[in-house]
Amino acid sequence: MDESIFTKIIKREIPGHFLYEDDVCVAILDAFPAVRGQSLVIPRKEIDYAFDLDDDTYQHLFKVAKIIGRASDKALGAKRTCLVIEGFEVPHVHLKIFPIFNTDKALGEIMGEVRQENAEELAKVAQLIKTELDTELAV
Repeated sequence: MDESIFTKIIKREIPGHFLYEDDVCVAILDAFPAVRGQSLVIPRKEIDYAFDLDDDTYQHLFKVAKIIGRASDKALGAKRTCLVIEGFEVPHVHLKIFPIFNTDKALGEIMGEVRQENAEELAKVAQLIKTELDTELAV
């Protein structure tokens, strides 16, 4: 089976803006976001369906998503964060974290058109989130 694009990013074969990583998963900024600061929590193990994950990995992904979500909220001034379990376009389960800035239009924002973000903006947003993440992880 061919490796997913996420596995190639995790292996650093394709560039990515890493926010967090441990032995189980990584968190990166989505290069094709629907909203500014959209990030992904991806298990290192390539599994395409969330409910096929072992319980420890499943719970760990959500723990990391909570930490990333809090850091994103603080770094970007989001009012709330939306979390979606994915694995459709890329057959490698991942959690999408959507910072929401206008709760009246939340679904329209995350379900709207995606665009490729430029590397400079991704680097800027990654640094903002990582700064807040350092604070979250220190607690």
